[in-house]
Amino acid sequence: MSINITVVDESGEAQEVEWKDNQTLLECLHKNQYPVLATCGGNASCATCHTFMDPEHFETGGDERTEAEEDLLEMIDDVANDYSRLACQTEYNEGLDGATVTLKPGM
Repeated sequence: MSINITVVDESGEAQEVEWKDNQTLLECLHKNQYPVLATCGGNASCATCHTFMDPEHFETGGDERTEAEEDLLEMIDDVANDYSRLACQTEYNEGLDGATVTLKPGM
């Protein structure tokens, strides 16, 4: 199974990509050649895979942020907002079909 999401890169260019059900958002982004750092290797300890989810899908698309994810986002509160997610902690969910994910400029 898979869904399609739109990824807006750091230059503002949007592209639709396929997200497979056995991937986190980080794995999907890497598979589609987006240069997301993920310094910690996707272990929710660095926040370098910070993304923004569109508001519509943030509410309907999956698990809530974990406490660890919340803590990391608080550390980057100068750029994080209510729709911030760490790509390594965002699991595939059919409710995210059609979502727009924006990469933070300079990732």
